[in-house]
Amino acid sequence: MQRDSEMAGRIAARFTPALRPVTCSACGRMKAEVTQMIAGTHVYLCDGCVEQAARQLSLRQPPPEGVRCRFCRQLRAEVARTAVGSVTVCADCVGLMESILAEAHRDIDPPRSER
Repeated sequence: MQRDSEMAGRIAARFTPALRPVTCSACGRMKAEVTQMIAGTHVYLCDGCVEQAARQLSLRQPPPEGVRCRFCRQLRAEVARTAVGSVTVCADCVGLMESILAEAHRDIDPPRSER
């Protein structure tokens, strides 16, 4: 009986992923050491690293011929923006909107394997 239990445990261990502690992919701090942890696809960033990235990006000078994106209000160069009708949108905002729409589509129409 105990042998069956041990074998069942070994079989279950093969199919159960090991839970690794969540750590920031940039600095290595553990989730318990930070205020917030943002999860991406195969990557985690803590609030401190997100703030550092934001500071580094804020050092960029806006282009002199820039036009403001109607969503994020940032000045964007000609190559980093587009207009749909009378609305100017930057590439970053379009990418974010595409992600939101894709996620909403997955929620509405789940893959056939989940039906």
